[in-house]
Amino acid sequence: MTEKIAILVDSCCDIPEEYLKKSGVYELPMQIIYADKTYKDRVDITAVEVYNGLEKEIPKTSLPSGECISEKLDEIAADGYDHIVSISVSSGLSGTYNFLKVLLEDDDRFTFTAFDTKQVAVAAGLIGVGAKDLVDAGKSYAEVVVGVDKMIKNTVVYFCIPTLEYLRAGGRIGLVTSVVGNMLKLAPIITCNSEGIYTTAAKARGMKKGQKLMLDLATKFIDDHKDYLLAIGHGADEVAGQRMVDLLAENGIKGSKQFFGQVGPALGVHTGPGLVGVGVVLL
Repeated sequence: MTEKIAILVDSCCDIPEEYLKKSGVYELPMQIIYADKTYKDRVDITAVEVYNGLEKEIPKTSLPSGECISEKLDEIAADGYDHIVSISVSSGLSGTYNFLKVLLEDDDRFTFTAFDTKQVAVAAGLIGVGAKDLVDAGKSYAEVVVGVDKMIKNTVVYFCIPTLEYLRAGGRIGLVTSVVGNMLKLAPIITCNSEGIYTTAAKARGMKKGQKLMLDLATKFIDDHKDYLLAIGHGADEVAGQRMVDLLAENGIKGSKQFFGQVGPALGVHTGPGLVGVGVVLL
């Protein structure tokens, strides 16, 4: 009997748009909560709209609703899928993984494996990309599960932001040093530790030097690996994001598959505009 395997991600994974359009890939939208209205992340609000409104109100974010998850599982079943590989943003940053796992355990329509990536944004999205590529290559459900587990152990994210104001406001400061001096124009480079909690990887004097430090960190992580997925994300600063793409390419860092784009609204709420980030998954 042929296994029909669906890949289920949450919107904090920032999986590339071209993969969202593939059959068998489904996304659960986080909730962006304002005082007067709640929006579905990447469905009825964009990151740019979030950024444009930050001076008036910094919204809250929340995991996908139970109703939304149930509707998505119904859609997956209706489309004929009987296996689910679920890929969630770090449980150290969101309750999505634990909530979704409970609902999947109560749903006897699927054989499933739920993964806590311990990552965020483009890094988690790349794991979704790798999972879908395994499915498309004809791998069995068991082989996909093994492959995703391996990818999670070989993934990193680095992002540089001009201010910690929004991480503080959203309560996502984690282990990031909160005494970065704005007067010194220090830009922290943030990563996720082994528990999926934000921590400081380095500090740079300004965003341009931060990008050079991210280049060094990514180069060290990749080492002599030739086969890896690469993603570069930006927060409403395409010029800075493209500069990172060029800097990586000039130094021989180019993924076997590579993606570039705007980060999603949920991450935008917690980091503010100006972010530049790099995610790598070793294959």
